[in-house]
Amino acid sequence: MDDKRRQAFIGKVDAQSQERGWFFGHFMDEPLLRSDLVEVTWQRLPERVPADDQRHLHRQTVEINVVIAGTIELRINDVAHTFRRGDFFVIWPEAVVSDVRSDADAEMIVIRAPSVPGDKFPAPK
Repeated sequence: MDDKRRQAFIGKVDAQSQERGWFFGHFMDEPLLRSDLVEVTWQRLPERVPADDQRHLHRQTVEINVVIAGTIELRINDVAHTFRRGDFFVIWPEAVVSDVRSDADAEMIVIRAPSVPGDKFPAPK
């Protein structure tokens, strides 16, 4: 981090985002957006429907999710939840997320720390 002190980066999410809106973390090409401390995304999730490949967990990272538009329904450890604009939820390591469903306007900000390569795993049923 020492080489980034006193520096800043200003940008637009759409211009800088990688797959699914990720624009800050260990995977970024731009040095001022690369960090192993945290990952950040602005996700647009219009009309998601549950699928088997959604069921996952993280082993090392904590994930903070803030709904900024629309409605998102999902299961956390097999308990159903509905989130709307202004709601947030925190997913700690080993918690299982599944059955994601959203409306046409669904958007959220996700912050995951630390930024660990490959820390998303399929979860057993």
